[in-house]
Amino acid sequence: MRPSRRIVSSIVILFLAALPVVSQSPRASVRGVVLDPSGASVPQVTLRITNEATGDGRTAVAGADGRFAVVSLPPGAYRIEVQQPSYKKYLSRTGLQVNQELWLEVRLELGSVTEEVIVTAPVVPLEKETPALGTVIDGRQLTSLPLDGRNFLELALLAPGAAPAPEGSASSLRGDFALTVNGGREDASTFLLDGVYNMDPKLNTPGVRPPVDAIQEFEVLTSTYDASFGRNAAGQINVVTHSGTNMFHGSLYGFLRTRAMDARNYFAPSEETAPDYSRGQFGASLGGPIARDRTFFFADYEHMRQREGLTQITNVPTLAERNGDFSQTFDADGNPVRIRNPFLPPSMPTST
Repeated sequence: MRPSRRIVSSIVILFLAALPVVSQSPRASVRGVVLDPSGASVPQVTLRITNEATGDGRTAVAGADGRFAVVSLPPGAYRIEVQQPSYKKYLSRTGLQVNQELWLEVRLELGSVTEEVIVTAPVVPLEKETPALGTVIDGRQLTSLPLDGRNFLELALLAPGAAPAPEGSASSLRGDFALTVNGGREDASTFLLDGVYNMDPKLNTPGVRPPVDAIQEFEVLTSTYDASFGRNAAGQINVVTHSGTNMFHGSLYGFLRTRAMDARNYFAPSEETAPDYSRGQFGASLGGPIARDRTFFFADYEHMRQREGLTQITNVPTLAERNGDFSQTFDADGNPVRIRNPFLPPSMPTST
């Protein structure tokens, strides 16, 4: 290849690498229609949607049919405002969850813009844009429900169609937590973290498991999700982490478990002391503003230290067997076991 062709090829490769890549997004969207008191659509209406935690505002203009759409909104609480001549000011609040597509009907009332209509009734989510079936585990459930080991994936079992992996499965034997969705293999689910693939390429398990205090919410999609989730055929677990807001917020925690508070192993000899067991999980998180309404930060840290002694049952040679006497060695039915004495040369006779 001539140098000029190499240069052109390099430029093309760099250009393609700079193009944006479309992937699964944890962001939500609001679509809807603006209506007057008679139910007719109102065109060319300007709506403003503001994130109440960060102050970030987005503006949308309804089309000729009164319909509007605002996409790529981070999950959170939002304030929706409409000011239109000859109509009262409209104000509503709603919460958006991960990957949610909310349909909203904005009903204006005749009057002066100095008057205000505040909608206090909760907005009932109505999915009209997607047939996907999923369950969102929000922050309240994450922090309120008990979790042994603080593995947030265990809460995915709350989703209909999700079940623990079969006993003896590959993931279970490795000691990892695993689940199946609608009968699929435990390694046939996709894990995403803030819209990015978060998977171990060898085991098809989560590559990074963020602490519970770092997660805002996550969604478990179980059926009829769109083609953007086409990598694996079972469940799609979409995790959204916390971000900073205009207010400082954080947590400091420690969880401790010791053998002094545990029940005794039933099979352990009664005259022996309980095996040592000590597990501690400690961490902290902090988020807040760097520049109000503009730049924010969030950081978290978690450390786990575990020391564990195990009680096991096994067969060991008796004193006679160690001395080469196998005359008292019997099988499970009580029959003498013919065995070659491992302490004698092969030429010598065996014992019974």
